[in-house]
Amino acid sequence: MTIGILIFPGAHGDKELTRVLEEKYRKSVKTVWNRETDLDGIDVLIIPGGFPCKGSSSSSKCIRESPVIDSLYEFAERGRILIGIGNGFRVLCETGLVPGALRMNRNQRFICRNTFIKPDNDYNALTNKLSNDKAYRIPIATGYGRYAAREETLVQMRLNEQILFRYCDEHGRISEEINITGAVDNIAGVSNEKKNVIGIIPQPERAVFTYGGNGDGTAIFDSLMDFI
Repeated sequence: MTIGILIFPGAHGDKELTRVLEEKYRKSVKTVWNRETDLDGIDVLIIPGGFPCKGSSSSSKCIRESPVIDSLYEFAERGRILIGIGNGFRVLCETGLVPGALRMNRNQRFICRNTFIKPDNDYNALTNKLSNDKAYRIPIATGYGRYAAREETLVQMRLNEQILFRYCDEHGRISEEINITGAVDNIAGVSNEKKNVIGIIPQPERAVFTYGGNGDGTAIFDSLMDFI
């Protein structure tokens, strides 16, 4: 089992992901750069957070024109698991691999703090071992965490059960009051129709080695390892 970590210029979070995957789960990790096109031998591919293509004249254009993008489409079409975390989720939106868009947080500021999320279903790679009745404490660190989609898109996503996580309070209650980024429907994570391409804004890799023990991020990675 080889897990790839896809790096765009300006991205970060790969070191934390690598530590979690190698030290805790004893998985083989391969770094893939955005200028590469060969994804052979990779079973699961994760795009970490950070600032993809930061500093370019157009980050969206930089992402879409990266040579790896065509390979991402093929990877997803084959049913392989592709996960975008934080601004890695934004890459999936920019390329149309998941529906919707990520916009600047409602308060127009970078948010870095702990939040709580609640799974909306329990049968995809990140939620199959989670409880729908539990709130999971996962940190968030992003300026672009406000998920947005047209109403007709949201209707289809609800029907297809593509909404994976919502922001909630520590007791699992979902309300606008705790909607930290201003996301439509409190959405913190979604998937494509086939459920193999997943985007999540909070960063579970930062909630594994916490306080000398396992944080709530461990439950999400345990779910992934069980699924694959």
